[in-house]
Amino acid sequence: MRESLLDRAISWVSPAAGIRRMRARVALDSARSVLKSERGYDGAGKDVRGLNWRTPSTSGNAELVPALSVLRNRSRDLVRNNPFIKHALRVWAANMIGTGIVAKFAKPRVQALWNEWIAVCDADGLLTFGGLQLMVARALRESGECLVRFRIRLDTDGLDVPLQLQVLESDYLDTSRTGMIEGGFCVAGVQFDRIGRRVGYWLFDQHPGDIVQIASNVQSRLVPANEVLHVFDPTDRPNTVRGLPEFAVAIWAARDSDEYREAQRVRKKIEACFAAFVVSDSDMGQPTGRRVPGERTGPTPAPVEEIVPGMISHLNPDEDIRFTTPSPVSDYEQFMRVEHRGIAAGSDVTYEQMTGDFSQVNFTSGRMGKIEFKRILEQQQWLIFIPRFCDAVANRFVEVAYLAGKTQKASCPRDWTAPRIEMTDPQRETAALAMQVDERFISRQEAQRQMGQDPATMDREIAEDPYRNSTPASPSAVDAGEGDSPMPDDSKPGTPAPKQD
Repeated sequence: MRESLLDRAISWVSPAAGIRRMRARVALDSARSVLKSERGYDGAGKDVRGLNWRTPSTSGNAELVPALSVLRNRSRDLVRNNPFIKHALRVWAANMIGTGIVAKFAKPRVQALWNEWIAVCDADGLLTFGGLQLMVARALRESGECLVRFRIRLDTDGLDVPLQLQVLESDYLDTSRTGMIEGGFCVAGVQFDRIGRRVGYWLFDQHPGDIVQIASNVQSRLVPANEVLHVFDPTDRPNTVRGLPEFAVAIWAARDSDEYREAQRVRKKIEACFAAFVVSDSDMGQPTGRRVPGERTGPTPAPVEEIVPGMISHLNPDEDIRFTTPSPVSDYEQFMRVEHRGIAAGSDVTYEQMTGDFSQVNFTSGRMGKIEFKRILEQQQWLIFIPRFCDAVANRFVEVAYLAGKTQKASCPRDWTAPRIEMTDPQRETAALAMQVDERFISRQEAQRQMGQDPATMDREIAEDPYRNSTPASPSAVDAGEGDSPMPDDSKPGTPAPKQD
């Protein structure tokens, strides 16, 4: 605080008044400082740094719904054309689903029906239940959400459990259906009742961007909520109705990376086109290969337009040739590595998984990255994908099986076994897992599930394993013909029996 001439004069005439004035000045400066920084937080300051920082106080739906179509289309374009984004999606799906998240029902009858049904559950007749899991998981990452319709079939369709699943892209949701309606309200194609429960989805009869439009005018109609599974991640922001594409935060980084790589590629192509230049001392403006009156006689060499291996070419006496030296890009690899790390972080995979570049990783750093990746993956599996898709499908399957007279109850407990994540060091990690079982930190069944195996199936296979259950014969028994010729009394174990004539 700087003291003005007026303050000094007042303090000289009346020191008490000067002290009161100084106290008021300090209080005023403090109030201005607090007002400027919004209650003392620098991050809420309204100085020059925050002039271009737009932070609206809108809801998750107000921010997502207007941008959802653009984000979804750009995310799909990156998957189609960016090799790193495509591989990141494939790596995520491979670890998330593997060959399928396996269900184990408590009742053998239900398990037998399920094992038969998962081979014919696809309404399109193309995939098994594991394949549908992969399709839904990929759409969940790429588009942010996916729709699954339950299709009840007729007895004439020949299914023991007359149920099939139809997987639909999120484009089938009529986003224009937003606003108040009788008995509730709609948000981006999802209809709610007065207390906020989902009662239905406004779905198009066909994809609005399909190559073949069966109807001249595509219309949406309301489908009850119990006939549709809307699979998305609702944990991004509370009360969000639709799903955000997971690659949304990496869209511009991936796009700029593509353009930078293409610019470097074109630059190298242009440099390769200009291999050499011919310079003439007599007439800089005269094209190479043309005769100049009064300067020389005799045949003129043909102009050189292309350099090929083993070529021998003659120049005019007053001509010289100069080769180009392309300038190297010193920081290209380092710059791309930093960019790819940011893209990998936005895609929830490790840099090494996305790029296949393991030159900068050792055992410890690789294991640490894999641990964090596994935790994120398990969150998605057990908090979102299995409850919102796998459990919902299993519940509907058991209900339909009960209504079809195939089971005695309309519910049945089950467990799910997710695919294992490969061990970085199998010897150490297996020993650590066995120690946890021995110390009773986890059960043997849980250890088997962590390895991606179904405990019941694994125990049965171990019990039926002929190698594990067989006792190797002793050398004496083998030499004696498996007990056909008895061993002499004076022979010792391990000593070959005398040959029989």
